[in-house]
Amino acid sequence: MRRAAAVAIAVIIGVLPVAAGEVADFATAAEKALADNKPLQAIAEFEKAQDALWAAMPLTIRKVALVTSASGVGVYTLRDGATYAPGERLLLYVEPVGYGYGDDGLGNKVIALSVDLTLKSEAGEALGTIENIGSIKLSSRTRNRELFFSLNLSLDAASIPPGRYLADFTMRDGNSDKTAPFSVAFEIVQ
Repeated sequence: MRRAAAVAIAVIIGVLPVAAGEVADFATAAEKALADNKPLQAIAEFEKAQDALWAAMPLTIRKVALVTSASGVGVYTLRDGATYAPGERLLLYVEPVGYGYGDDGLGNKVIALSVDLTLKSEAGEALGTIENIGSIKLSSRTRNRELFFSLNLSLDAASIPPGRYLADFTMRDGNSDKTAPFSVAFEIVQ
């Protein structure tokens, strides 16, 4: 029993330094600066923690939703259901996180994302793939972390007959090898 407890303690001690790391160090420095009444320094240290976390994480889709409109981060109107008429447009709101930043040579950070689509039948059969169905390239003086991506897709009646479908997407980061999958199920009815 003592041996099991010692092994468990050794495992916990061995994991703690790895779990702490750079993100925790910067967050601790931010807490100290705040306690010392240095709010701008606290923000700068906290932003370093965010940078370290962001760089270490995979490209991830935080939010995907079928919407009727989207005009900004968190500014969208949810669609009531996933049923569409032939020829109707499917509008998606997508919030990615963990993307990389390039440099445009002018001092700007560049976000570059693109999306591929594979349309599948209800049974999972791949019906077709369209690469680079949507893309965004944004230059900014700061490392923007609030970004939304909207995809406005035509459900062309001649190409997509009534039925249930799964749209499998892959978002690709143009500044790294990071990718993130996401899917949306929908139905076309007469």
